Amino acid sequence: MFFTIFFNEIKYWFGRPALYIYTMIFLFIALMISGSAAGLFDFLTVTTGSSKIVNSPLGISQLFGALTALIIFLYPSIIGVAVYRDYKSEMHTILYSYPFTKGEYLLAKFFSGIFIVHFIVLFIALGIGFGFVLPGTNGDIVADFELRPYLDIYLIYILPNMLFMGAIIFGVVTFTRNISAGFITVLIILILQGFLISLFEDPEKRYIAALFDPFGDAALAYYTRYWTVAEQNELYIPIQGVLIYNRLLWGAIGILLFASIYRLFDFGQNAFTINFNKKDSKRIIKSNFGGIIRVILPKTKFDFSIKNNLKALWKLSNIDFFFIIKSWPFISIVLVGLLINLIGLFELGQVFGTSTLPRTWRMLEAGNSFTLAINICIFLYSGILIHRSRISKIDQLVDTSPAPNWVLLGSKFLAILKMVLVLVSLVFITGIIFQISNGYYDFEIGLYFYELIVLGLIYFIIWIMLAFLVQTLITNPYVGLFVMIVLFIGIPLTNLAGIEQSMFKYSQGPGFNYSDMNGYGATINRYLFYKIYWLCLGIVFYILSALFYYRGLPSNFSERFRILFSRFNSKYAFTLTLFMGLFLSMGSYIYYVNNILNERTSNKEFEIQTAEWEKKYKKYETYKQPRIVAVNVNVDLFPKTRDIKASGEYVMINKSTVLIDSIFLDHNSAPSTFKFDKENSLVSEDTLYNFDIYKLDKPLLPGDSLKLNFTVQNKPNTLLRNNSRIISNGTFINNSYFPSLGYSGGELTDDKTREKYDLPPNKLKPHPSDSTALGNTYISMDSDWIDFQATVSTSKDQIAIAPGYLQKEWIEDDRRYFHYKMDSKILNFYAFNSAKYEIKKDRWNDVNLEIYYHKGHEYNLDRMMKGMKAALDYCSENFSPYQHKQVRIIEFPKTAGAFAQSFPNTIPFSESAGFIADIDDSEEGGNDYAFYITAHEVAHQWWAHQVIGADVLGATVLSESLSEYVSLKIIESVNGKNKMRKFLKRSLDTYLTSRTFESKRENALMYNDGQGYIHYQKGSLIFYALSDYIGEKNLNNALKKYVKKVAFQDPPYTTSIDLVNHVKEATPDSLNYLIEDMFETITLYQNRIVSTESKKLDNGKYQVDIEFKVSKYRNDEKGKIFYGDRKKDSISYKTEEMRKPEYSVYLSDYVDVGVFGEKDDKETELYLKKHKISSINNKVTIVVDEEPTEVGIDPYNKLIDTNSDDNRKKINPIL
Repeated sequence: MFFTIFFNEIKYWFGRPALYIYTMIFLFIALMISGSAAGLFDFLTVTTGSSKIVNSPLGISQLFGALTALIIFLYPSIIGVAVYRDYKSEMHTILYSYPFTKGEYLLAKFFSGIFIVHFIVLFIALGIGFGFVLPGTNGDIVADFELRPYLDIYLIYILPNMLFMGAIIFGVVTFTRNISAGFITVLIILILQGFLISLFEDPEKRYIAALFDPFGDAALAYYTRYWTVAEQNELYIPIQGVLIYNRLLWGAIGILLFASIYRLFDFGQNAFTINFNKKDSKRIIKSNFGGIIRVILPKTKFDFSIKNNLKALWKLSNIDFFFIIKSWPFISIVLVGLLINLIGLFELGQVFGTSTLPRTWRMLEAGNSFTLAINICIFLYSGILIHRSRISKIDQLVDTSPAPNWVLLGSKFLAILKMVLVLVSLVFITGIIFQISNGYYDFEIGLYFYELIVLGLIYFIIWIMLAFLVQTLITNPYVGLFVMIVLFIGIPLTNLAGIEQSMFKYSQGPGFNYSDMNGYGATINRYLFYKIYWLCLGIVFYILSALFYYRGLPSNFSERFRILFSRFNSKYAFTLTLFMGLFLSMGSYIYYVNNILNERTSNKEFEIQTAEWEKKYKKYETYKQPRIVAVNVNVDLFPKTRDIKASGEYVMINKSTVLIDSIFLDHNSAPSTFKFDKENSLVSEDTLYNFDIYKLDKPLLPGDSLKLNFTVQNKPNTLLRNNSRIISNGTFINNSYFPSLGYSGGELTDDKTREKYDLPPNKLKPHPSDSTALGNTYISMDSDWIDFQATVSTSKDQIAIAPGYLQKEWIEDDRRYFHYKMDSKILNFYAFNSAKYEIKKDRWNDVNLEIYYHKGHEYNLDRMMKGMKAALDYCSENFSPYQHKQVRIIEFPKTAGAFAQSFPNTIPFSESAGFIADIDDSEEGGNDYAFYITAHEVAHQWWAHQVIGADVLGATVLSESLSEYVSLKIIESVNGKNKMRKFLKRSLDTYLTSRTFESKRENALMYNDGQGYIHYQKGSLIFYALSDYIGEKNLNNALKKYVKKVAFQDPPYTTSIDLVNHVKEATPDSLNYLIEDMFETITLYQNRIVSTESKKLDNGKYQVDIEFKVSKYRNDEKGKIFYGDRKKDSISYKTEEMRKPEYSVYLSDYVDVGVFGEKDDKETELYLKKHKISSINNKVTIVVDEEPTEVGIDPYNKLIDTNSDDNRKKINPIL
């Protein structure tokens, strides 16, 4: 009977149109996604990068993972519905009389559903495979077809997940006889999975996530997280270790689940339900009422007035609303959402392991993660309510009721709206609970209400209206749900096909962004305009829903059209015309503003323009230009209207040895005027690239000067276009707003893309050994050191700030003016800030310290002051005197970025980068990043504003890496070793993770291309480790000598070669390998503890025996591993039990070996010493005075180790 039931189910599905709809949708999605990844739409959008092979084993697994995550939403309507369908059709009483066993019945039903899902997965695989080779794809990033990656991902990923999830959904729908319960279960499991991964995101906890992730994503990522581009292109999925354990664990759970289903299932059982109004059951005794002769019925008065219809609408909406909120699937998602949202708040906004204070906007930010769940509830319950009467088989009663269509449909709409209000209230509730639990009582109830109700509700209403139309047109609510999910996910992805403008993508548009300093700013107007635009279309959809909404039993779709035309009267015509007209009018206005009134450049057009820019103007790159030596600017800021008007004067000198007859002026698209003090003619005015060429009547002789006077102001701001960076409170702009001289670069970097446009390979920057490339700093191409002064005006209630010292402040025409002037030369790098500031002042020696902050952000000002003083102390003592008489930190809104940036004696600092940090100074707490970032930015006053590198490879080592090193050394004294270990491990993790996304190449540190993960994370780790190896004092003395040589130098500028040479001088011969490993090559370690045990000696001490392995390897620029060395051969290690030998670059390294104990629940260091390592496998015996608990090889993560989790191991004591 198993096969009879099984094949009957298969026959049923192959006779259903839904199967072919699902299959075709997934086939199309798979074709488009894989084709897009392979460059199918390169003719419409930007060219796909050439660094990664898109059909590599890992690439295929990622595509399959994304699509199978979507197919899970089909499980309730395919796998889950198998048993439920027998009850729904009321055939179960007949069917269950047949001679089959419970096992045969359940297995046949379950595996028939699995078979149908396999059928769809087969087409997904075909779609992915054929998508890679569609005409128009890029063959350079597509490898030859291999079957193994598809089989691997199927066996290790798709099949186990299908059986496990299928068993859960099969059981839930079977026992509840409620398909919506299956969908909610899917949603809850997906939410729980995301929560699990985020909860154990810390590097030390990822093994837990890898083991318990039900879908295996975290287990796969555990091994592939640090794969370089070369490894991603070449390696197969690693079927080993925790990935196998994970699959076995959840496979076993799946079997147990199905066994439980088998045990609990009974052919005669009722559905599992939850009843919140449970009453005692009483037996009803029938009475014939024989004594009653006449029954007087009450008189009924029929009232179909608008008032009564509105009452009916409200009461019916309450019935539907309570149906939703009393259903256990909805209750489940509310409880899970409440819990996850609450717990997720603890991880929100973490920087260096430290959370931010629970400001209300942070609570609302966390609530954004709940948006997907709310939308899926909308899509699901819209279908359930629209088809509820048919599902409950009371449609003939409901359809014959006197209630008009608009009441029936409107009540369902209102019920969904009430449901949304309940769900968004969870964000409010969890936010308030979290704030109270943290002792924070500045709730900002108005902000909660405005964002959740005013701004958020319109977004959900737009989706409700589309869901109503789709669910009305599709008679199966679960097919409708699937279509809505595909639309919800697919609409934003149309960017891949070149559809970039939000006006063509339903419900899309500019978002809003809130900050304490500037509120929502101008973002709110654009957001609401686009939402009203889509709301008009949504109302059109809702009207169509009302026209298509049917009562009775229409036989086909054409009959529904006939119903529509019969209902279509003047009222419908008027409202449809009105809202369609509004939609088209607003859309026309958006199009006019974005495409006609203003020039819009698509991504593809920008790529083409970038290529043409290089072809047209790169020839002028080496053409000598005068150098800017003095800048005097007047900047008028208008916060209320968000406008800027500026004028300025550049004084320039021909510092070259040749005549200069042409000036190349690079500027922005804002209305500008330019006037030189020498006669000239405008040879070329390029309004596309904003690049003008002026011919001087008399060439500029070497040593001659030239002045440029300019004005610049923004175009008028409009409702949809913000043409300036000025905001109402918290303006932060820099000198990029002003013109510059010469060819500014900005070229295409991907070599395959360049080849497409007949451009030669791009080397990005010259090598630091190229003496002809040392004429510019990496900050400025048209100047060296300049004299600077600025006059800045703003609103009367604001303070305007620029680098320099305040010479004069005055009020004129109800505006406030500030004149700043520098007393020494600075880089051509400056900024302007304006806001309603409070000021905190202090002093360090004879230096004024000031923090300009937003009122209410006083939390960490003392820490930031402490950070300024610590950095000034450290750098002045170890490198050179501080060159200015003041340091100022200026707060700016988080909407401008979550960073800080160091200008001469002035440091703009984001409100979210330290001002609202919730710092825990305990041993278990994270790092004080308000203090840390402050120290880093102040260190830039030396490493960038005294020592500045030439615009060549490795330039950022001299600024960012050394500033990071300074901040690490400063916080080391504050943090202690345990916190520093966590900090270093986090930096290591960021470096190893970020390099996996490399789009062009990774060079060694001293030749890096400017990637943040290299000069920040790797650079800081290397300098910190170097200070440990050669001594902090020795390293700082070398840096001090270097600063003395190159500080404030004129061209030729210094390079990383000069820096490394100074470090070499301070490095002993025995440690010279560090220079090659750390600076000249990409060298990584694989260190791990193999085994360890200890025993207590007769003298009371403890002997610790440790076996550990040390190996290192090198990567080329693409991440390919090699072990050979130009000077020495690699070494290897192999035992009889090992299948393959282990290799390493030649070792003569010194590595920390540590032994640790525990006292008062805190780790104590019993032994830490560098051991010289010359072989891969090593054994050492160490005697310590106290009882040891743990050992480690490189225990503080000073080396670049690809798996630092196995550097430590708990000791196994010998009894």
